Amino acid sequence: MTRANPEVSVRGVFLPLRHAEFRWLVGGQMLSTFGDMLLVVALPFVVLRHGDAADLTAMLTALGVARMVGSPLGGWLADRWQPRTVMLFTDVARAALLAVLAFLVAGDEFSLLHFGIGVVLLGALDGVFLPAYWAVLPALVEEDELAAGNAIGEGLLVFTVMVGTLVGGLASAALSAPTVLTIDAVTFALSGCALLFLRSRPGVREEEGNGGFWSFARGSRLFLSITLIAGVLHLASAGTLNVALPVLADERSADGQRVFGVLLGAQGAGLLVGTLIAGLLWGFRRRGLAAVALLVVHGVVLILFPRLPEPVAPMAAMFVLGAVAGILSILAVTILQQISPPAVRGRVMAVFSAVTLGAYPLSAVLVGTVVVGVGAPAAFLVSGLGVLVTAAIGFGQRALREA
Repeated sequence: MTRANPEVSVRGVFLPLRHAEFRWLVGGQMLSTFGDMLLVVALPFVVLRHGDAADLTAMLTALGVARMVGSPLGGWLADRWQPRTVMLFTDVARAALLAVLAFLVAGDEFSLLHFGIGVVLLGALDGVFLPAYWAVLPALVEEDELAAGNAIGEGLLVFTVMVGTLVGGLASAALSAPTVLTIDAVTFALSGCALLFLRSRPGVREEEGNGGFWSFARGSRLFLSITLIAGVLHLASAGTLNVALPVLADERSADGQRVFGVLLGAQGAGLLVGTLIAGLLWGFRRRGLAAVALLVVHGVVLILFPRLPEPVAPMAAMFVLGAVAGILSILAVTILQQISPPAVRGRVMAVFSAVTLGAYPLSAVLVGTVVVGVGAPAAFLVSGLGVLVTAAIGFGQRALREA
């Protein structure tokens, strides 16, 4: 593989940090992500103290659906207004909503229904926020720094998730649920304040028609290819690590919960490394072929996973799966940011995020059905074969091969 840019280096991955606006954006998101990780740890226990596992399942399912539904709205708003305006609105709204939830949890007459409605609204706001975040980034860094910006930004957020879940476990034991919710609300308020330091840019309004979103979507084979591949990939494998993996760990270890946690930690470390590697990979030619090759690696690892000798090999495999996921995510997002006109970029990113978010619950149902009917090892086999089919589809797309 030949180099397309002689300036590609580890130092080059960190170049976007020289832009003050980029630092404010990522710093604010690290704060709110940290607060969210506290909530992720505390939320199940709030629900289980007032309900049961069925209530928790229903709430988390509704949360996922709300994120998926909110994404198209966020893309549309980002194209009609400034992406920064949409992000600021959602941060302020989430801060206010979390403050209300903290008050609700602290009250004497707690209502699980009202709490669930608030959580679902949080999910919808998360969905609105994501396309605007992806749409604003190209305006904050140089064009040739975009992949590095995505890589370092995502890498720092992944690191925040890893730290936040660890701190969240400790905080949940030491702090009350209302306190955790209040801390999360404060982080979103601070994130909103950080967005005020982003330069105000006039919104781009464009009538639907020859130059609108649908015209772009119909005319861009690369957009269609990336969206199709992302959807099929998530459908084939997203549910495996959240459904089949814990079942497999529980079947093969007396301390399955601890093993599951260690494996997820290895995946998180791989994801962090993969996002940074993506910033380097961008400087090489035939990124599309590299992505297809990584899909093959992903599929083969899934197929072999149940047969790997414990304990080191499964951890190494999870690290590889995380690294591949990190690289593919950054490559896909950066390509879509670059090929989409600014006037429709929000909706382009919204479609991509809606497809990936929407595939998860379907994947969980499919994988769960296989696990119940045949067993967890068979679920890994089916998922791996599905990813290899995804790679074959990708290889058949000329636009993707030449990306």
